[in-house]
Amino acid sequence: MPGNSKNRNKTPPKRHADSIPPRFLSMSPLFSIIIPVYRSGPFLRDCLDSIRNQTLTDWECICINDGSPDESGAILDEYARKDSRFTAIHQDNRGVSAARNAGLSVAKGSWTAFVDGDDTVEPDMLDCLHEAALRTPEASLLCYGISKDFHTGLRLIRTETTLPSRDQHIPAEETGAFLRYLLTSLDMESSCNKLFRTELLKKNGIRFNTSAVVFEDFQFVLDYLSACSPDISLVKKAFYHYRAQEKENGAAKRSRFNLVRDIDTLTAKFLAWISTLSLPQEDIPVIKGYILQKISVIFHALQRQPYAARREVFRKAELPLCGRYYHLVCRLLAARRYRLAHLLLKARNI
Repeated sequence: MPGNSKNRNKTPPKRHADSIPPRFLSMSPLFSIIIPVYRSGPFLRDCLDSIRNQTLTDWECICINDGSPDESGAILDEYARKDSRFTAIHQDNRGVSAARNAGLSVAKGSWTAFVDGDDTVEPDMLDCLHEAALRTPEASLLCYGISKDFHTGLRLIRTETTLPSRDQHIPAEETGAFLRYLLTSLDMESSCNKLFRTELLKKNGIRFNTSAVVFEDFQFVLDYLSACSPDISLVKKAFYHYRAQEKENGAAKRSRFNLVRDIDTLTAKFLAWISTLSLPQEDIPVIKGYILQKISVIFHALQRQPYAARREVFRKAELPLCGRYYHLVCRLLAARRYRLAHLLLKARNI
């Protein structure tokens, strides 16, 4: 692109803490890393060490203790005492979205990243992402790979990695042409495998939905995509290691009616966003099938409820989600027959 060579020629040196003159140490860091913490005690030190060991050291790490009853708060205070780049915030338990929002309210970096308190990142993550940002200065969203590490106790049993097939710059006006690839080859739902421009988050007032039960990450990503229409830069490396295990945030249990509402909100945001894109005609069924797959989360969450209770959920939610076709839609989604499920759900304009 026309401006790229010019920018490369004027690439500034990496801002490593041990080479920065003291008068510059108070400047805003390149990266703000936000870590919500709840009952992360057994894995929290691994997480924080993976940040502390970054080869590029120009960052701040904002850790939010979301009323965790274990030793997590004390661990955060310990790291904050030993390294001024760590900040520990303590609040009553309000859920992961409220914790992340608390971090966003004080973030000062040029870029913002999210890491969960029991996950880890590769030591060269920030270094490589900084290089990628310099190569594609037009990009306002950087996406990279994520590795899901499945554990039994402390033993790693298998890993599933999702990452782009190559480093690539996608201009905003070409997002529609690449959307099928982005949805099927990259974890687009997660906020933890992306870098966001902090200025755009603040300017557009983008925050996590604190009332959401499911897909709060995806709603956040969709809000950013809709408000900012960013160029996207893909980085072919799995920097993020997600520890797959049974998790439960201590926020008050929300009713299953909220679950239906969240899926409805997600669907509305997704459809509103793709309506602004120029989509290849042949990709539309796959893209709409993708959101139907998200709707199937409702069925999985409610499958142990008696049929009468499930019908009551949909009736009280006042959403024409599937009506009398409930069981048929369940079977179609389970069989990945998204086209037929799509026909049955047309009442929702999907």
